[in-house]
Amino acid sequence: MTTHRTATPPWPGGDDGGAHVVGAATARCPMASHVFEMVMEPMGVHVAQARRTTATVLKQWSLPDAPAEDARLVVSELVSNAIIHGSGDVRLRLRHDDHELRIRVTDDSTAPARRRRASAADLGGRGLHLVACLSLRWGVADGGRTTYAIIPTLTEAPPCRRTTQSSADPTC
Repeated sequence: MTTHRTATPPWPGGDDGGAHVVGAATARCPMASHVFEMVMEPMGVHVAQARRTTATVLKQWSLPDAPAEDARLVVSELVSNAIIHGSGDVRLRLRHDDHELRIRVTDDSTAPARRRRASAADLGGRGLHLVACLSLRWGVADGGRTTYAIIPTLTEAPPCRRTTQSSADPTC
């Protein structure tokens, strides 16, 4: 397996603002596999940066528009949750292979992400519901430190739209 690392971050101006790229695309034969990782300080400004970076990476990987848009929203929700409810640096990992995009967001908190029922008056509390609606599967792993979502990338294959609350996703 050959790993390619980027020397400059894929966001405008190259100013990382407290975020940095850990790795970039990984190619493997016979099937191509892409991996991207970045680490962010837990600051609200990094939610938009993660969303923009995800869009750039997925465009480089030639993902169709519909799953790429779903992925941007999922990344936004998971990174927001990690910043608001987690602790320590936030790590985003994207992996695309075969017909799936795997999104993992990790922080140092062991309190697992939990879907809740928001009332009509609540300003928040709907993020994991959106993640569940856009994902083939989602759940928590690493003792609650990681929340993941799997998005199908074939436009002709509709997502199952089901929720999984497993304790591990070893293929992510």
